[in-house]
Amino acid sequence: MTTNKDSGNRDSVKEESLRAAMDRRLSFLDERPSCRATLQYRIAQEEEPVMKKKMSLGLVFALALVLLSVAAVAATLLLSPRASAALTADQAMRDTRGITAEMMTFFGREEEELSDGAVRVTYKGVGSLEYVLGTYTALVRGGKAEITWTHDGEDTSGGYGAEAWDAEQLKQLLADSQQPETKQAALDRAWAVAEAHGVSEDDFPSEPAENYFETIEADKTAALKARKLSEEEMIAVGREFIISNYGLSEEQATRMELYTNSFVDADNCWYDMVDGKPCFQVEYLLYAPYTTEMMENGESPVRMEMDGFYVVYVNVETGAIEEYQYNSALAGEG
Repeated sequence: MTTNKDSGNRDSVKEESLRAAMDRRLSFLDERPSCRATLQYRIAQEEEPVMKKKMSLGLVFALALVLLSVAAVAATLLLSPRASAALTADQAMRDTRGITAEMMTFFGREEEELSDGAVRVTYKGVGSLEYVLGTYTALVRGGKAEITWTHDGEDTSGGYGAEAWDAEQLKQLLADSQQPETKQAALDRAWAVAEAHGVSEDDFPSEPAENYFETIEADKTAALKARKLSEEEMIAVGREFIISNYGLSEEQATRMELYTNSFVDADNCWYDMVDGKPCFQVEYLLYAPYTTEMMENGESPVRMEMDGFYVVYVNVETGAIEEYQYNSALAGEG
Protein backbone atom coordinates (compact mmCIF):
# COMPACT_ATOMS: atom_id res chain seq x y z
CA MET A 1 0.00 0.00 0.00
CA THR A 2 1.30 3.48 -0.89
CA THR A 3 1.42 5.83 2.07
CA ASN A 4 1.26 9.59 2.02
CA LYS A 5 4.82 9.60 3.27
CA ASP A 6 5.99 7.46 0.30
CA SER A 7 4.16 9.74 -2.09
CA GLY A 8 5.71 12.78 -0.48
CA ASN A 9 9.19 11.26 -0.78
CA ARG A 10 8.69 10.56 -4.48
CA ASP A 11 7.45 14.11 -5.06
CA SER A 12 10.53 15.41 -3.26
CA VAL A 13 12.82 13.25 -5.41
CA LYS A 14 11.05 14.46 -8.57
CA GLU A 15 11.46 18.07 -7.50
CA GLU A 16 15.16 17.64 -6.77
CA SER A 17 15.72 15.79 -10.07
CA LEU A 18 13.91 18.51 -11.99
CA ARG A 19 15.96 21.20 -10.28
CA ALA A 20 19.18 19.36 -11.13
CA ALA A 21 18.09 18.97 -14.74
CA MET A 22 17.32 22.68 -15.00
CA ASP A 23 20.71 23.55 -13.48
CA ARG A 24 22.41 21.46 -16.16
CA ARG A 25 20.31 23.09 -18.83
CA LEU A 26 21.36 26.58 -17.69
CA SER A 27 25.00 25.62 -17.18
CA PHE A 28 26.01 27.70 -20.20
CA LEU A 29 25.63 30.78 -18.01
CA ASP A 30 28.55 29.66 -15.89
CA GLU A 31 30.86 30.08 -18.85
CA ARG A 32 29.71 33.39 -20.23
CA PRO A 33 32.47 36.03 -20.10
CA SER A 34 30.83 38.30 -17.52
CA CYS A 35 30.52 35.40 -15.06
CA ARG A 36 33.83 33.69 -15.77
CA ALA A 37 36.00 36.35 -14.14
CA THR A 38 33.99 36.23 -10.93
CA LEU A 39 34.09 32.43 -10.90
CA GLN A 40 37.87 32.54 -11.24
CA TYR A 41 37.97 35.07 -8.43
CA ARG A 42 35.97 32.67 -6.25
CA ILE A 43 38.41 29.84 -6.99
CA ALA A 44 41.41 32.06 -6.34
CA GLN A 45 40.03 33.06 -2.95
CA GLU A 46 39.13 29.43 -2.11
CA GLU A 47 35.82 30.53 -0.62
CA GLU A 48 32.52 28.74 -0.14
CA PRO A 49 30.47 27.33 -3.06
CA VAL A 50 27.95 29.27 -5.12
CA MET A 51 25.04 30.83 -3.26
CA LYS A 52 21.68 31.97 -4.59
CA LYS A 53 20.11 35.33 -4.01
CA LYS A 54 16.39 35.39 -3.39
CA MET A 55 13.99 38.08 -4.52
CA SER A 56 12.42 39.89 -1.59
CA LEU A 57 8.66 40.21 -1.30
CA GLY A 58 9.10 43.93 -1.82
CA LEU A 59 10.84 43.31 -5.13
CA VAL A 60 8.01 41.04 -6.28
CA PHE A 61 5.46 43.78 -5.55
CA ALA A 62 7.67 46.38 -7.24
CA LEU A 63 7.86 44.33 -10.42
CA ALA A 64 4.11 43.78 -10.32
CA LEU A 65 3.61 47.54 -10.23
CA VAL A 66 5.94 47.92 -13.18
CA LEU A 67 3.76 45.62 -15.24
CA LEU A 68 0.86 48.01 -14.62
CA SER A 69 2.80 50.99 -15.95
CA VAL A 70 4.76 49.60 -18.90
CA ALA A 71 3.96 52.53 -21.19
CA ALA A 72 5.17 55.05 -18.61
CA VAL A 73 8.46 53.22 -18.09
CA ALA A 74 9.06 52.84 -21.85
CA ALA A 75 8.64 56.59 -22.33
CA THR A 76 11.32 57.37 -19.74
CA LEU A 77 14.07 54.95 -20.84
CA LEU A 78 17.40 56.68 -21.25
CA LEU A 79 20.20 55.46 -23.53
CA SER A 80 23.87 56.38 -23.42
CA PRO A 81 25.44 57.47 -26.74
CA ARG A 82 27.14 54.08 -26.99
CA ALA A 83 23.95 52.12 -26.36
CA SER A 84 21.99 54.32 -28.79
CA ALA A 85 24.63 53.78 -31.47
CA ALA A 86 24.58 50.03 -30.83
CA LEU A 87 20.81 49.98 -31.43
CA THR A 88 21.27 51.84 -34.72
CA ALA A 89 24.09 49.51 -35.77
CA ASP A 90 22.15 46.38 -34.81
CA GLN A 91 19.22 47.54 -36.94
CA ALA A 92 21.54 48.25 -39.87
CA MET A 93 23.09 44.79 -39.53
CA ARG A 94 19.62 43.26 -39.82
CA ASP A 95 18.48 45.50 -42.67
CA THR A 96 21.60 45.54 -44.85
CA ARG A 97 23.41 42.31 -43.95
CA GLY A 98 20.56 40.02 -42.89
CA ILE A 99 22.16 39.31 -39.51
CA THR A 100 19.45 38.92 -36.89
CA ALA A 101 19.60 39.30 -33.11
CA GLU A 102 19.93 35.52 -32.71
CA MET A 103 22.82 35.42 -35.18
CA MET A 104 24.57 38.08 -33.07
CA THR A 105 25.20 35.26 -30.58
CA PHE A 106 28.25 34.31 -32.64
CA PHE A 107 29.78 37.80 -32.42
CA GLY A 108 31.28 39.97 -29.74
CA ARG A 109 30.21 43.63 -29.97
CA GLU A 110 32.17 46.68 -28.85
CA GLU A 111 31.41 50.40 -29.06
CA GLU A 112 33.89 53.29 -29.17
CA GLU A 113 33.04 56.99 -29.10
CA LEU A 114 35.18 58.96 -31.55
CA SER A 115 36.46 62.51 -31.22
CA ASP A 116 34.17 63.79 -34.00
CA GLY A 117 31.03 62.61 -32.17
CA ALA A 118 30.57 59.42 -34.19
CA VAL A 119 30.51 55.99 -32.58
CA ARG A 120 32.35 53.01 -34.03
CA VAL A 121 30.55 49.70 -33.39
CA THR A 122 32.44 46.51 -34.19
CA TYR A 123 31.17 42.93 -34.39
CA LYS A 124 33.88 40.28 -34.31
CA GLY A 125 33.30 36.53 -34.69
CA VAL A 126 33.95 34.61 -31.47
CA GLY A 127 36.33 31.72 -30.86
CA SER A 128 36.92 29.39 -33.79
CA LEU A 129 34.48 31.49 -35.83
CA GLU A 130 36.62 34.61 -35.69
CA TYR A 131 38.27 34.12 -39.09
CA VAL A 132 35.29 32.94 -41.15
CA LEU A 133 32.89 35.52 -39.70
CA GLY A 134 35.45 38.29 -39.76
CA THR A 135 34.71 41.74 -38.37
CA TYR A 136 31.84 44.06 -39.24
CA THR A 137 32.42 47.74 -38.50
CA ALA A 138 29.49 50.15 -38.25
CA LEU A 139 30.28 53.87 -38.21
CA VAL A 140 27.26 55.58 -36.65
CA ARG A 141 26.63 59.29 -37.28
CA GLY A 142 23.41 61.25 -37.04
CA GLY A 143 21.33 58.17 -36.34
CA LYS A 144 22.61 56.33 -39.42
CA ALA A 145 25.10 53.48 -39.70
CA GLU A 146 27.57 52.78 -42.48
CA ILE A 147 28.75 49.17 -42.39
CA THR A 148 31.87 47.52 -43.80
CA TRP A 149 33.07 43.92 -43.45
CA THR A 150 36.58 42.48 -43.56
CA HIS A 151 35.30 39.87 -46.05
CA ASP A 152 33.51 42.33 -48.34
CA GLY A 153 33.94 41.24 -51.96
CA GLU A 154 34.82 37.63 -51.10
CA ASP A 155 32.82 34.62 -52.28
CA THR A 156 30.44 33.42 -49.55
CA SER A 157 28.64 30.76 -51.57
CA GLY A 158 29.00 27.05 -50.88
CA GLY A 159 27.78 26.83 -47.31
CA TYR A 160 30.41 25.83 -44.75
CA GLY A 161 32.82 25.20 -47.61
CA ALA A 162 33.22 28.96 -48.15
CA GLU A 163 36.15 30.80 -46.61
CA ALA A 164 33.93 33.70 -45.57
CA TRP A 165 30.63 33.09 -43.78
CA ASP A 166 27.75 35.56 -43.89
CA ALA A 167 24.01 35.38 -43.07
CA GLU A 168 23.58 32.22 -45.17
CA GLN A 169 26.00 30.20 -43.04
CA LEU A 170 24.83 31.85 -39.81
CA LYS A 171 21.26 30.74 -40.47
CA GLN A 172 22.46 27.17 -40.89
CA LEU A 173 24.71 27.50 -37.84
CA LEU A 174 21.72 28.48 -35.69
CA ALA A 175 19.97 25.27 -36.70
CA ASP A 176 23.06 23.08 -36.36
CA SER A 177 23.94 24.51 -32.94
CA GLN A 178 20.85 22.92 -31.41
CA GLN A 179 22.52 19.50 -31.67
CA PRO A 180 26.04 18.94 -30.24
CA GLU A 181 27.18 16.74 -33.13
CA THR A 182 26.19 19.07 -35.98
CA LYS A 183 27.39 22.09 -34.05
CA GLN A 184 30.84 20.62 -33.50
CA ALA A 185 31.10 19.64 -37.15
CA ALA A 186 30.40 23.25 -38.17
CA LEU A 187 32.95 24.63 -35.70
CA ASP A 188 35.55 22.16 -36.96
CA ARG A 189 34.99 23.39 -40.53
CA ALA A 190 35.41 26.99 -39.37
CA TRP A 191 38.63 26.17 -37.54
CA ALA A 192 40.01 24.30 -40.54
CA VAL A 193 39.53 27.41 -42.70
CA ALA A 194 41.25 29.55 -40.05
CA GLU A 195 44.21 27.19 -39.80
CA ALA A 196 44.56 27.18 -43.59
CA HIS A 197 45.09 30.94 -43.33
CA GLY A 198 47.77 30.68 -40.67
CA VAL A 199 45.65 31.09 -37.54
CA SER A 200 46.78 28.99 -34.55
CA GLU A 201 45.72 28.50 -30.94
CA ASP A 202 48.66 30.67 -29.88
CA ASP A 203 46.76 33.65 -31.30
CA PHE A 204 44.26 33.37 -28.43
CA PRO A 205 46.09 34.17 -25.17
CA SER A 206 44.28 33.00 -22.04
CA GLU A 207 46.35 34.49 -19.22
CA PRO A 208 44.65 37.41 -17.46
CA ALA A 209 46.42 40.75 -17.16
CA GLU A 210 48.33 41.61 -14.00
CA ASN A 211 46.05 42.54 -11.07
CA TYR A 212 43.06 41.51 -13.22
CA PHE A 213 40.91 40.16 -10.39
CA GLU A 214 41.81 42.96 -8.00
CA THR A 215 40.73 45.50 -10.64
CA ILE A 216 37.41 43.72 -11.16
CA GLU A 217 36.68 43.72 -7.43
CA ALA A 218 37.59 47.40 -7.11
CA ASP A 219 35.32 48.32 -10.04
CA LYS A 220 32.39 46.38 -8.59
CA THR A 221 32.77 48.03 -5.20
CA ALA A 222 33.06 51.51 -6.74
CA ALA A 223 29.89 50.94 -8.79
CA LEU A 224 27.97 49.84 -5.69
CA LYS A 225 29.09 52.87 -3.69
CA ALA A 226 27.95 55.21 -6.48
CA ARG A 227 24.38 53.85 -6.49
CA LYS A 228 21.57 56.40 -6.26
CA LEU A 229 18.72 54.23 -7.57
CA SER A 230 17.22 51.15 -5.95
CA GLU A 231 17.86 47.74 -7.46
CA GLU A 232 14.11 47.37 -7.99
CA GLU A 233 14.07 50.52 -10.13
CA MET A 234 17.04 49.37 -12.22
CA ILE A 235 15.57 45.90 -12.70
CA ALA A 236 12.36 47.51 -13.95
CA VAL A 237 14.31 49.63 -16.46
CA GLY A 238 16.26 46.64 -17.72
CA ARG A 239 13.17 44.49 -18.09
CA GLU A 240 11.24 47.07 -20.05
CA PHE A 241 14.20 47.69 -22.35
CA ILE A 242 14.43 43.99 -23.14
CA ILE A 243 10.72 43.70 -23.93
CA SER A 244 10.53 46.85 -26.05
CA ASN A 245 13.87 46.57 -27.85
CA TYR A 246 13.48 42.93 -28.86
CA GLY A 247 9.77 43.17 -29.54
CA LEU A 248 8.88 40.35 -27.16
CA SER A 249 5.26 39.28 -27.09
CA GLU A 250 3.12 39.23 -23.96
CA GLU A 251 3.53 35.44 -23.84
CA GLN A 252 7.32 35.76 -24.03
CA ALA A 253 7.31 38.47 -21.38
CA THR A 254 5.46 36.17 -18.96
CA ARG A 255 8.16 33.51 -19.43
CA MET A 256 11.01 35.90 -18.61
CA GLU A 257 12.77 34.96 -15.39
CA LEU A 258 15.11 37.24 -13.46
CA TYR A 259 18.48 35.51 -13.14
CA THR A 260 19.76 35.89 -9.59
CA ASN A 261 22.44 33.21 -9.23
CA SER A 262 25.69 34.74 -8.07
CA PHE A 263 29.22 33.38 -7.81
CA VAL A 264 30.12 35.59 -4.88
CA ASP A 265 27.81 36.11 -1.93
CA ALA A 266 28.49 39.84 -1.78
CA ASP A 267 26.48 43.04 -2.13
CA ASN A 268 28.57 44.14 -5.12
CA CYS A 269 28.02 40.96 -7.11
CA TRP A 270 25.79 42.53 -9.78
CA TYR A 271 27.72 45.80 -10.07
CA ASP A 272 30.47 46.79 -12.48
CA MET A 273 32.05 49.69 -14.32
CA VAL A 274 31.11 49.91 -18.01
CA ASP A 275 33.12 52.38 -20.06
CA GLY A 276 33.93 54.17 -16.83
CA LYS A 277 30.27 54.36 -15.78
CA PRO A 278 29.00 52.67 -12.57
CA CYS A 279 26.37 50.10 -13.56
CA PHE A 280 24.02 47.46 -12.20
CA GLN A 281 23.67 44.29 -14.28
CA VAL A 282 20.10 43.15 -14.99
CA GLU A 283 19.83 39.69 -16.50
CA TYR A 284 16.76 37.78 -17.64
CA LEU A 285 16.38 34.24 -18.94
CA LEU A 286 13.79 33.26 -21.52
CA TYR A 287 13.28 29.57 -22.22
CA ALA A 288 10.55 27.00 -22.84
CA PRO A 289 9.03 25.35 -19.74
CA TYR A 290 10.69 22.10 -18.62
CA THR A 291 8.20 19.89 -16.80
CA THR A 292 8.61 16.86 -14.56
CA GLU A 293 6.86 14.73 -17.20
CA MET A 294 9.35 15.80 -19.87
CA MET A 295 12.23 14.95 -17.56
CA GLU A 296 10.83 11.51 -16.73
CA ASN A 297 10.33 10.74 -20.45
CA GLY A 298 13.82 11.89 -21.34
CA GLU A 299 12.43 14.73 -23.46
CA SER A 300 13.86 18.19 -23.96
CA PRO A 301 11.83 21.36 -24.48
CA VAL A 302 11.60 22.60 -28.05
CA ARG A 303 13.58 25.80 -28.31
CA MET A 304 11.34 28.77 -29.01
CA GLU A 305 12.01 32.01 -30.88
CA MET A 306 14.24 34.47 -29.00
CA ASP A 307 14.95 32.04 -26.17
CA GLY A 308 18.23 32.69 -24.40
CA PHE A 309 19.49 35.28 -21.95
CA TYR A 310 19.43 39.05 -21.95
CA VAL A 311 21.78 41.40 -20.11
CA VAL A 312 21.29 45.14 -19.58
CA TYR A 313 23.75 47.39 -17.75
CA VAL A 314 21.88 50.25 -16.06
CA ASN A 315 23.73 53.34 -14.82
CA VAL A 316 23.31 53.37 -11.03
CA GLU A 317 23.28 57.17 -10.88
CA THR A 318 21.14 58.19 -13.88
CA GLY A 319 19.16 55.06 -14.81
CA ALA A 320 20.50 55.27 -18.37
CA ILE A 321 21.22 52.07 -20.27
CA GLU A 322 24.95 51.94 -20.90
CA GLU A 323 25.21 48.55 -22.60
CA TYR A 324 23.05 45.57 -23.52
CA GLN A 325 23.35 42.15 -25.10
CA TYR A 326 21.28 39.16 -26.10
CA ASN A 327 22.64 35.64 -26.41
CA SER A 328 20.60 32.73 -27.74
CA ALA A 329 22.95 30.41 -25.76
CA LEU A 330 23.56 28.44 -28.98
CA ALA A 331 27.17 29.59 -29.04
CA GLY A 332 27.73 27.94 -25.64
CA GLU A 333 26.75 24.59 -24.22
CA GLY A 334 23.19 25.58 -23.35
